[in-house]
Amino acid sequence: MNSVSDKSLNPGDAGAAQKSPSALESLLGEDPGIKGLDELIGKIEPLLAGGRLNRVVDAVSLLADLVDMSDDYMLEKLMKGFEEGVGAAWSVGNAARMAADQVRATETTPTLMGLIRLAKEPEVRRGLTFFLMMAGVMGRQMRYQNLDHMGD
Repeated sequence: MNSVSDKSLNPGDAGAAQKSPSALESLLGEDPGIKGLDELIGKIEPLLAGGRLNRVVDAVSLLADLVDMSDDYMLEKLMKGFEEGVGAAWSVGNAARMAADQVRATETTPTLMGLIRLAKEPEVRRGLTFFLMMAGVMGRQMRYQNLDHMGD
């Protein structure tokens, strides 16, 4: 009785074939998608319990809105502002490092008259002018504004 439906002529071989499934059958028996979702849910549960997942969703939503709003002009302005900020930080860092080196090189603390003599140098006066102009701008921005809303 050798028919196509016979798996094996030896009955012991048929039981062994049923006990050890092939690699393909084992993969099909365990759906990797379901297993992955179970692992993901296990990792998300603490975020849900603490309400932190809401913050993550809000941050992703904000990022998506920012991407939708951005255009070439806005990106150019951001890049220019970043470049100017880095340049200013670089200049301030270099000036501070050079000034610190010069102060370390002086053996004695300058007197008040020595500081006044130092103000005779054009570079020092230019730096003082910059700081005084910046103080003036900040003072204009900080002036008192009497906002009387009762007059309307």
